Amino acid sequence: MQETTEYLRHHHGGDGQKAAEKTVQSYAKNHDADFQAFWQHHCAAHLSDQASVIDLGCGTGLWLNQLAQQYPHATLTGFELAPYMLERMEDLAANVNIICDDLNNPATELPQHSVDIALANLLIHELHQPVTLFSKLRRWLKPGGVLVLCDMVRQPLADYLQHQYSGIDLASQTPDYDALVDAFQHFQEHNRYHPEDITALLRQCGFEISAAETFKNGRAVRIAAISV
Repeated sequence: MQETTEYLRHHHGGDGQKAAEKTVQSYAKNHDADFQAFWQHHCAAHLSDQASVIDLGCGTGLWLNQLAQQYPHATLTGFELAPYMLERMEDLAANVNIICDDLNNPATELPQHSVDIALANLLIHELHQPVTLFSKLRRWLKPGGVLVLCDMVRQPLADYLQHQYSGIDLASQTPDYDALVDAFQHFQEHNRYHPEDITALLRQCGFEISAAETFKNGRAVRIAAISV
């Protein structure tokens, strides 16, 4: 766990407090109307006060608390490892439980076929490999249960740099060295997979893809996968 904790801290810019604050500030953007519509379309049939929902890499727990307002008796479980995210959690709802675990190789054993919905929002690109987690999810999810996966995907370097340094002409202005190193490292981490890589891998791990759509001008993907 310690190795992954240090990796995450470095991945999040080396400043855990700042990373936790950024997670809070970007919550609305990462759970916007398009996300909400996708979630409702693919998960509404599974949501109730009897549902079991897990949020993988739940950050500061804001999404779980939002769900708890709608389903105060559902079983809501968040998985998080980063200590600065855990420390930032406040006023969690009574039906929200947090598990500290390394999702690269989860030690947690949830009851087989006990989960209705799993969410992995901006998680998969942070894992060393997702196969172990996908295999666990297949055991945890009920037959017909839904995995909603949202993540950054492969894009051309030119597009990435234009997004990172919008308004800067690299021909006449060189950004700070450390910022450039960070940007190129994140380019490698955020460009691990093409959308088809993720859908193909999910199929290989026993899921059926019910929907896959790119957004953010092709820089990210939303996938709904069914456990079969």
